[in-house]
Amino acid sequence: MAQDDVERQQRIDSIPWYSADRWSKQEYIKVLNSTIADALKTNDTAMVSDIFQIGHNFAAKEGLSKRNKDHLQFRINRIRFLLKYSKISIDSALSHYHQIYEDTQPTAHHDVEAQVLDFIATSYRSNGQMDKAFEFNQKEIRAATLSTDSLLVGRSLITELDIVYNSFPWPLPASDFDELIGKGDFVIAYGKEHELNTIYHFGKLYVSKFYIEQGKFEEANEVLMSISDDEALPITFSKYEHLCEIARQTQDHENYRKYTLAFKERAYKTKRSFVALNANNYLLDYALLVQDSDSATFYMQRLEENLAVVDTTKYLNFLDVSYTTLANYFKDVDPTKQLQYMSYSAQINKIIVDRQRKAYGAILRYKDEVASLKTANTNLTKSNSNFKRNLLVTIGFLLLLLTLVIVLIKKYRRSKSRETKVIQEKERLEEIVVKTYIESNNKQRVYLDELKFIKADKNYVEFYTDTKRIIDRNKLSSVMEQLPPNFIQVHRSYVINKNFIKSSTGTHIILIPEIEIPLSRTFKNKIKGAL
Repeated sequence: MAQDDVERQQRIDSIPWYSADRWSKQEYIKVLNSTIADALKTNDTAMVSDIFQIGHNFAAKEGLSKRNKDHLQFRINRIRFLLKYSKISIDSALSHYHQIYEDTQPTAHHDVEAQVLDFIATSYRSNGQMDKAFEFNQKEIRAATLSTDSLLVGRSLITELDIVYNSFPWPLPASDFDELIGKGDFVIAYGKEHELNTIYHFGKLYVSKFYIEQGKFEEANEVLMSISDDEALPITFSKYEHLCEIARQTQDHENYRKYTLAFKERAYKTKRSFVALNANNYLLDYALLVQDSDSATFYMQRLEENLAVVDTTKYLNFLDVSYTTLANYFKDVDPTKQLQYMSYSAQINKIIVDRQRKAYGAILRYKDEVASLKTANTNLTKSNSNFKRNLLVTIGFLLLLLTLVIVLIKKYRRSKSRETKVIQEKERLEEIVVKTYIESNNKQRVYLDELKFIKADKNYVEFYTDTKRIIDRNKLSSVMEQLPPNFIQVHRSYVINKNFIKSSTGTHIILIPEIEIPLSRTFKNKIKGAL
């Protein structure tokens, strides 16, 4: 037996096996959840994967109720694990999460319901579907409040701050940020009252962000300086990210340099490409500001490497800043690349505006529901004193939301003029550079969002989508000049769309659903980060 097989068998042998003499079926699932938690502490992902498979098979074989609380928790943990390690797509995870949410509805497991709603809301947030993210976050807040779990309530409030902030139709007058700051102060107070350190500090980070947008840099700086550098890494790298923005806008060169280096140190430690990307944004901007051409060139290269790695369908705000900063770098170096990055930025802005419009519509739809819920909760408070505290908290949330809706209605028209100008400028630039398709020499259109890979064969190239293959007399090098950054060459005869990458090995890349593309050693080293 091979060593890997021996080790796997040893792992399986160490997993508790079901015995009717020892546990009920429900108790056994609880035992598996506990065993998974212990294995995750040691980063034994192989064992975790085996336990999930055993538990999944056990539940199916024994007909365990899908509404059992421990089984619901097991299913949530399993989907989170599969998504985290890229064993399923985010759309597949959302489908599973929705099914779990439906299974919580006839139960009173509000804590489990709040958890799965949080994953649904944040998954939609990652996909840029802000209207759906807002919808399910509001359900999450209600479920968390009913659960009486203060940590779940705090998390739902932080998620709401993030979604609402990214759903505003910009620009907003500085005075209107007072409403958001009030909402952030509520989260800070809630975190402090319930001794939730992470919630407390993330509330501070959002309030400082709102102060920055308002132009109140001293207030923002005071809030940020109250956060210790000994806090968790996600808190401290965000702290220095905001301090970089203050120094940039106030042209405080001395502190700008200090804060960019502090942000860089913490961002690189996260090993998350989009965090490193934002650090490199500030580092490049600072180098351009002080006219340090060598550093500017270095961080320009790092930034372009980051862009080859991050998913270009996510983190649109970061991408917009990156494209704008790169356009500034190439202003006097390469006007063609400057125009290219300007048009990329315009394209990203169009997507952001469209998503904000959808989210804004979702918030308006909630206006009537908020009023209805407020009335219902008021009546319920009078009739049932046992729920008085929970209802008062819920009403507070709803009043804040109603205030936010009024602000959005009042200011939406002001943003339309700027939005129209931005779209017109974007469309002008897109006509010059940005393409949604390329045209082959034989006059066939190849749409880039459907194109999975390109194969070269002597004097011909073959374009492959899910539904067709187009053959054209052309050179691969000529075709590549027309492609956007999400297309990368992995072999002298193959170019792939990295948005369709499912997994990779030492010699192949697997595209969705199961398309094997050879990966040569030469190109593997060049695109190592993208894999």
